[in-house]
Amino acid sequence: MYGVRPGKQLGGTGMALTAQAAEQQGVKRTIIILVVIGIHALGYIALQNGLARRLVELLPNDIQTKIIKEDKKEEPPPPPPPPPDQAIPPPPFVPPVEVAIAIPSEPSVNAITTTNEKPPITLPPVKAPPADVIIKPRADPKHPYGNIDEYYPSAAKRDGQEGVVTIALVVGLDGKVSDVQVVTSSGFPLLDEAAIKFGKTMRLLPATKNGVPFVYSINLPIRFRIKNG
Repeated sequence: MYGVRPGKQLGGTGMALTAQAAEQQGVKRTIIILVVIGIHALGYIALQNGLARRLVELLPNDIQTKIIKEDKKEEPPPPPPPPPDQAIPPPPFVPPVEVAIAIPSEPSVNAITTTNEKPPITLPPVKAPPADVIIKPRADPKHPYGNIDEYYPSAAKRDGQEGVVTIALVVGLDGKVSDVQVVTSSGFPLLDEAAIKFGKTMRLLPATKNGVPFVYSINLPIRFRIKNG
């Protein structure tokens, strides 16, 4: 009922068609594989040519190279040598050998030798400068003193006034008195004034210093006394 038998009658022809179809499919598959391989090969060649040209375009004409020096790290200084061993004794001391050389003696010649040493210079003792010789004013024989009684005020005599007046006389280079001052008063103005008048009339020898006249001041006491009779 289901057509089993007619199928069995066509069995030999069907197997032949199946083998031929399989062979055709294998040929097609081989061609496809070759085409794919060829396409890949062409693409690879094109890719290689394109990349090479691209690299040539990208690379510059002049290629400069720069050498980068590597920084050298400073090495730490080596450690100091160890101290010498103090236990090692020093080398023995060898004294130098004294060699005596005989020098031939030469005939003695009376030579005159000179020395540069000079005897010490003895300086004479330094004398102190002589002291100034000062001579004070004194009486001039050519001009004797006047009489003091001539200058005694009569009023002072009448009142019994007596005393000593010390006056300062400034004697000039010519011996004349240039100024008179009362140093010690007698206690009576009349006697003091009389002493000043008397001093101004005096003429003395000038004071000298090492023989040279100079101005000098001396003090001179004058006594006023009433004489009896």
